[in-house]
Amino acid sequence: MKQIKTWFEKCKNNRKFRCGGFSMLLTAAAVVLVLLIGLLSDSLEKRFALQIDCSFNGAATQGAVTNAALAQLDKDVVLYAVVPASGGDEMLLSLLNRYAAASDRVTVREESLIKNPVLQTQFSDAAGLRQVTEDCLIVSCPETGRARVLTAEDFTLYSYNAETGYFDLASYSYEKSVTEAILFVAQSDVPRVQILTGHGEMTASETEALEDTLSSANYQVERVNLAAGGQLDPENLLMILAPKYDLTDRELAQLMAFAQAGGDFFVISQYSDPLNLSNFQALFRAFGIEAYPGMVIAKEEDKESYYSDSPVILMPYMQEADATRSLLAAGEDILLLTAARAFRLPDTVPADVMLSPLLVTGDAYIRNYEDGSSIAAQQPGDEEGRFCVALWSDKMFEDGTVSHVFIMGDMTMFLNYWMQSSTSSTAFLLQMIRSLQGQEPVNLDILPVTAQRGSLTLGNITAPVIVTAMLPLLVLLGAALVLWPRKNL
Repeated sequence: MKQIKTWFEKCKNNRKFRCGGFSMLLTAAAVVLVLLIGLLSDSLEKRFALQIDCSFNGAATQGAVTNAALAQLDKDVVLYAVVPASGGDEMLLSLLNRYAAASDRVTVREESLIKNPVLQTQFSDAAGLRQVTEDCLIVSCPETGRARVLTAEDFTLYSYNAETGYFDLASYSYEKSVTEAILFVAQSDVPRVQILTGHGEMTASETEALEDTLSSANYQVERVNLAAGGQLDPENLLMILAPKYDLTDRELAQLMAFAQAGGDFFVISQYSDPLNLSNFQALFRAFGIEAYPGMVIAKEEDKESYYSDSPVILMPYMQEADATRSLLAAGEDILLLTAARAFRLPDTVPADVMLSPLLVTGDAYIRNYEDGSSIAAQQPGDEEGRFCVALWSDKMFEDGTVSHVFIMGDMTMFLNYWMQSSTSSTAFLLQMIRSLQGQEPVNLDILPVTAQRGSLTLGNITAPVIVTAMLPLLVLLGAALVLWPRKNL
């Protein structure tokens, strides 16, 4: 001990060691301090989302609408960011950390399907048609058992470039998609859409695009088979999508009871669907609806009423009604109907029924093919005129209850992704459902942010320039603190 004490005294009395040792200790202290500051900053950033979003569009920052929504959460929500081996979307991950910092109800977990493959089956039922992939976001609420799977398509919006003929990336909708999904899974009761099955209607694989649109709009979709004991809820509309077989008498009675309780119908009847289904026809006649046999084809000389050189692809004229007024005001009236069926507008209708045409063709004729011919050209005896291809019916029952039916003669525009992106079909679909449902789904007023970087201005570059200039100054200051004690060596 005496020798060690003597050695320290020698070092203390040694002038070179005093100066050099101080520098070494100062350097070591600076390194430790930097490490501690880094660890503390990382912990604080994750806890309070203190990182500044310097991106030109602020896509990784939530706004006041999201903060208000998160503050009102009364259920825990878990966000599983499924990240591929090559790395995840840094912009999305940064935004998710801000959500977790803004609400104790939100938990973010980064996952990998390689390490946790059970995610693919764990959320398959709760998420509906959406599949868990290696680069997606799972928004889950354990209390409600509801989940949403969001992919890159949910976060990006494209616009059509007339010069190139392609769709270009226009904006990002990270905040809107994630916040709406959180509110959707955490809601105790969400708007539902029932789809009738058991009569040769379109299958789930055929209506995948339709159901995906409804799911993206925060509707919960479920299929109902009355013959198998399924029950209808009059609070939620019922879709009848191109049936091929008739209702039983018992099912007809159930549908009429559904209508008398205020239930509403969204019906598709295509030109190829049979018209000899007596019970279905009885249901439609109760609402004053009668379909034409055959296909509506535009007359070639009325070129504005059909698409390109295809008179069977109609471009109908949207009529003003309660259900279409907002669409017309927004200019969302461009629709394409392929090989459509038309519906009669009778001179007289029952006193308890009111009919409103929604979509009307230009000059056209109906090719009913009753002569066995496959010719599309107009034949003698084919009825001609301007036909209704989408119709709205209101029926009032004796107790004052009103049931609504929307019926249209073609399903293609709801099942074709090109038509969804190039026409107003999605806006039309959702507006018809809102008008029938009377209940708004989760739809927040959060604007997407642009994906195109604007030209640099002084305001854009002020903060980066200041930070860049300060870094070498900080290095010089640190060097001065280290070298100052050595100035006389």
